[in-house]
Amino acid sequence: MHQLHYTSCEDGLEGIQGFQISALTPGAPKQLVDLAVRASAYEVGPQLANADESDLGAFPVAFGYARTGGSAVLFQTRYTGADFTGRTGNYFAHALLLGEADRELGRALPIDMWRGSVWVHSRQRGTDLPPVDALTPGSATSPADIRRFLSAPGGAGGLARVISAVQRVLTDGRGRVVLVVPDDRTAALWLAALCRSFPRALGVAISFVTYTSRPEDAGVLVSCTTPDVLLPSYGDFTVVDPLETGAEETTRYATMMAALWSRSDVQSAIMAADRLTSPLSAGELEAFAVLIECAEDIPPGRDVPEALLLDAVALAVERMPGTLPADGWQRLAGRLRAVGGPADLRRWANHLDAADRRREPVSADLLGTYYLAALTAPEQLWLPRLDPAQLDQVVAEAVLPAMTDPKSKTVLDRMAGQDEFRAATLRVLSARLTDPRQIIPLCTSLTPHAGQLLRRIGGRGRVALLADVVLAREGKEDRVSVLDKALDDHEVDWRRLGAVLWPAEVSQAEAERALSSLHPDVLVGTGLLSRIVARTLDQAARGQLGPGDAGLVDELLAPDLVGSMRAEEATMLETAKFLSLLQHASPKDDAELPVSEGLRLLPSLPAASAQNLLGALAEYVLRADTRTHHNLLETTLRETGGRFLETYGERASARLVKADPNYVASVIVVWWSVSDQRVRRRLVNETLVAAVARRKPKHLDRIGELLKSTAVRSRLDVAAPKGSWSKWWREWRSAHEANRGLLNLLGLRRQR
Repeated sequence: MHQLHYTSCEDGLEGIQGFQISALTPGAPKQLVDLAVRASAYEVGPQLANADESDLGAFPVAFGYARTGGSAVLFQTRYTGADFTGRTGNYFAHALLLGEADRELGRALPIDMWRGSVWVHSRQRGTDLPPVDALTPGSATSPADIRRFLSAPGGAGGLARVISAVQRVLTDGRGRVVLVVPDDRTAALWLAALCRSFPRALGVAISFVTYTSRPEDAGVLVSCTTPDVLLPSYGDFTVVDPLETGAEETTRYATMMAALWSRSDVQSAIMAADRLTSPLSAGELEAFAVLIECAEDIPPGRDVPEALLLDAVALAVERMPGTLPADGWQRLAGRLRAVGGPADLRRWANHLDAADRRREPVSADLLGTYYLAALTAPEQLWLPRLDPAQLDQVVAEAVLPAMTDPKSKTVLDRMAGQDEFRAATLRVLSARLTDPRQIIPLCTSLTPHAGQLLRRIGGRGRVALLADVVLAREGKEDRVSVLDKALDDHEVDWRRLGAVLWPAEVSQAEAERALSSLHPDVLVGTGLLSRIVARTLDQAARGQLGPGDAGLVDELLAPDLVGSMRAEEATMLETAKFLSLLQHASPKDDAELPVSEGLRLLPSLPAASAQNLLGALAEYVLRADTRTHHNLLETTLRETGGRFLETYGERASARLVKADPNYVASVIVVWWSVSDQRVRRRLVNETLVAAVARRKPKHLDRIGELLKSTAVRSRLDVAAPKGSWSKWWREWRSAHEANRGLLNLLGLRRQR
């Protein structure tokens, strides 16, 4: 290798006084000499322009590498202060000229020559320099040094940003990168980490310099400069401060290499790439990163697009066979599932066919995912030949998951047409269901279509039970019958089937069948009893229990079931039954029996239920004939006092607003017959006033006409007030209709 020295002197090879080549290996090619002179030029940055030059070690060293075709120059430039004339700004550059750079570098990278023993720092005697036979790397940028450097806070993230910027330039074939660093040593370590993070063919293609105050003029890919230097304001430059988090997303390859540095696994990945007979291009690095992520179990960080996964598979099969172990293929299958499965089936067919022929350990998961997708394709695609063990694995890892996906209906239908898959599905499910604990998770996850498929392919035993439960859960089979059938398998946890078969409310018809056909232990153990009780009580609270529901309540109140309830539930059921009967019964001669039963229940009920019962009692009393009405009202008032009176008054007022005059007259007679004068006054002078306040005069006239005959027919032996019903009614109207005029309509009360 030729070498040269360049500095400001008065006895150099060019015979001038000033900057010139001061010494050179004879025969050095002019093209490389010119490149070395241009690349090694040095100018002090703003921060050091007025610095004390007594300590020249404070000035950064410009160590660089520039290429032209297959040739290159390595150089080291140091600032030397004043030249022979006393003028400052002198520097000394030592350059090595590599005619065949890749061969002459050997196994070393250009950055390895940082602080190497080959470099001299000042002029030697004479103008002829000997050739250099071998390059001895320095010791300041070893992998151990790089790992220590990157272990500092921000190191891994900074490296990912640097690699990403350079990778994009290498891929696009244009642009340059400016690295902002505090000093030349830091620059060398970033460059060493960068170059060692690429396959060798790309690493030696990265030209660089550790320091320049004019990055826009440096003819290298990566220019390092210090924060005081003015950055390029035009041109295709990417400026990176490694320790300043950037907004631009890092490449997958850069993220992966940063992770490998933290795990000390970089060398194995680079060696895998370097084994290729044709080197990786920059455009293939993202696909290579996917392979290494899968092989080394590195989390991807973000989903891998299908096209990139296909590029990775092509790379693994065609150029890097054996790179992916079996678990690596399994991880690749997981990444494919994460993006929705295979869509470009033709490419998958070609690559997986090639992988099969090369005996790559492709996972059954990946083959199964492809297989199921290929079954849905309109064209005839390659299908892998699977032995029974592989088929079973495909079913376990691909078919069963498809049975949980409502979108896989077509896939399952086509799979059902394949004899080998039907048999494998039954084998796998039967084996899995030998553990009875598996039936509950499976039947809650399989789709109804999967249940129909299992029935169609002839599943027996627990497979048949699984299909029944799946379909019954969706209302496509009788749930009660399926639960009863499940009891035949003593290992199945039938207690959990209550919640499984009835994910929503138990219907009325199902509740009746369950109560009539299932053993009380089953009703209690599955939780059905408590759910039926809760449903019945809810219906009762909303007044939705009809006369036909009494039988259901009777069954719930059977001795063998009541013992499994809370005492308050049993009481509430009795109340519900009573309410249902009370709401639809007509008071007869034995009318006091329901009232007595209601009054018996009343003290044990919570407030809301008690109020419902009082309302039902009030409605029941109001439906009775005049004499029965009187008797029931007296009894109820005697037992409950004002508590019943409040509810009764509200219900009576609501009825009388639009009631027939005959009914209104009968109620007035009943109220006038009440033995408690305080209650009588309240009903006649408050409740009645509110009830008839908006009735037309002709209606009120008719009510008055009916009072006498109604009292006679009632056989209540009630005397007419003030000696005459007609007289009393006129006075009552006179007293209360005075408030019915305009003032009353306006919501005002006339002062008396």
